[in-house]
Amino acid sequence: MKIKSVLTVLYCMASIASADVVLPKIMSSGMLLQSGQAAPVWGWADQGEEVTVSFAGQAKTATPDEKGKWMVMLDPLAVSAESRTLTIKGKNEIALTDVLVGEVWIASGQSNMEWHLKQIHPEEQAYAQTIKSNNLVRAFHVTHHLHAGFPLDDTIGLWKTGAAMADGQSVSAVGFFFAHKLQKELGVPVALLDVNWGGQAIEPFIPIEGYDALKIPFHHRHAGHPAETIAAQLKQYRNQLDQSIAANEKGLRTAAPPMHIMGHAQNALYNAMVAPLTPYGVKGAIWYQGESNRGSADYFKKLQALSAGWSTVFKVKDIPFYQVQIAPFDYSHGANAEADMLSKNIWAAQYKGAEEIPGMGIVAIHDVNINVRDIHPQHKRLVGERLSAQALKNQYGKEVIAKGPGFATAKSVEGKVVVSFKDIDQGLVTSDGQAPSWFELSADGVNFVKAEAVLNGNTVEVSSATVPEPKFVQMGWRDIAIPNLKDKNGWPVFSFDSKPVQ
Repeated sequence: MKIKSVLTVLYCMASIASADVVLPKIMSSGMLLQSGQAAPVWGWADQGEEVTVSFAGQAKTATPDEKGKWMVMLDPLAVSAESRTLTIKGKNEIALTDVLVGEVWIASGQSNMEWHLKQIHPEEQAYAQTIKSNNLVRAFHVTHHLHAGFPLDDTIGLWKTGAAMADGQSVSAVGFFFAHKLQKELGVPVALLDVNWGGQAIEPFIPIEGYDALKIPFHHRHAGHPAETIAAQLKQYRNQLDQSIAANEKGLRTAAPPMHIMGHAQNALYNAMVAPLTPYGVKGAIWYQGESNRGSADYFKKLQALSAGWSTVFKVKDIPFYQVQIAPFDYSHGANAEADMLSKNIWAAQYKGAEEIPGMGIVAIHDVNINVRDIHPQHKRLVGERLSAQALKNQYGKEVIAKGPGFATAKSVEGKVVVSFKDIDQGLVTSDGQAPSWFELSADGVNFVKAEAVLNGNTVEVSSATVPEPKFVQMGWRDIAIPNLKDKNGWPVFSFDSKPVQ
C-alpha cells in the first residue's frame, strides 16, 4: 500500500489542472503558520479562476499563473493558540480547521535526526508519553523516502498533533524534544517540518540555488518530462499495481512496479521531499547529519550551500541553522580506533560553519551516554533540548546557556601547556571526578601523543615526558573520544584540534 500511495499522489500531481481548487499536503487541517512574517498559502486551480483565502480577519485574493498555481501572502500573523478555520474559496470551497499560529522549524538530516520515539532509550520514551497530549506542538511529517530529478509540486506527508507525534512511526525524536522545549519556554504553539532520510549525505538535501550560490558543479540538471508523459506512465504503473494487489489478495506474491518516473538528480531528496514544502513560512532549521560524509574534504562548502539554498527557497535571510556535532563512533570497528579520525573533516567543517556562516550554530553531544560501537546514540532528549537552547537565546532573546566552553588559548609555562577556555559559566569540572581526559601534545602538529592533564581552576595544565617542547595541543580529536571536561552547569567543553602553543 505504501507504493500505491506514492503512485496516487504523483498521479494527482500530474493531473493537477481540474475544476476544483487543489492544495498541497502541507496546506491542511491541523497546520501551524509562522507568526510575525508574511505567511504564504498556495495551491492550484483553473486559469482565470479567482481564489480567495480568508483567515484571522484577512481576505486575500489571487489568480492562477499559466501553470495553474496561485499563491497569496497573508499579512504577518500574531501568535495564537486558538483553533481557527482557514478558508480557501474558488469554484469549490475548502475549510482547513484547527489552524494555529506560532513558531515553525525545519528538522532535517540523516538517521540520527530521523529516529523516532519508538527507537530511543526507554526512559526517554516514557518521558515522551507524559508530554504527548500537548496539542500546541505539531509536525508536518514527510512520511516517505522519495527522490526526483526535478522539484516536485507536492510530496507525501501529513500534519500530526499530540499523540500522533509520539506513537507508532512517529516524527523525529530530536525534533520532538526540541519543539516541546521551545513550546514550554516560549508559551506559544511550535511546529516542525520533519524531513529526514537515514544514510544520506548532505548533497541530496541542497537546492540547486545552493549549488549555484557556491558555484559547486551540479550534475544531472533535469528539465522534467511533459506532464502528459508522466501521467501516462503513472496510469500504466497504477494498472500494474492494481494487478499486483489483486494477486496478493488471492494469496499470490508478485513484484510491484519500479518507481523511476520522476528521475534522479544530485539533489533528488530536496526535489521530492523539501521543494514541495517551499516557501512555507519558517523561523529556522535544526540539522543532524554528517556521518555519511565522513572523510569529505568539502563539507564546509556544502554547509554553506545548504544554508544559502534554504535561505533562498524558504525566504529567510541567513536562516538560523543549528547543527549537532556528530557523535563519537568507532568507524574502524576496533581495528585502530584510537588513531582513526574519519570524522575530523566533518567536525572541523561543523565548527567552522558555526563560526563563519551567518545564522549557524552547533551543539556538542559526546557526553550524552554515548556508546562508540553504536552509530545511533539512544539518548535524544538532551540533543533536542540543547538545540532549543540555541534558538531560545539567539532567536527569542532568552537568557539561557546555549553552548559549552570552547578553546581560548594555549601557553607554554615552565614546560607545561596551560590551556584556557572561553564561554565558561559556572566553572570547569570533570564528569567523573578524574583528571581531564583525551588531551594530546605534538611537536609538529601532525603526530600527537597522549598527555597528562591537571585541572587548575578554569585552566588545564598539559604535559608529556615524550614531548618536552610541545608546539601544539588538542583535546578529544579522535573518533571514539569522549572527553570528560565540562562546565558545572552540565554543558560539555567542545573538542578542539591542533591548536598552536604560544
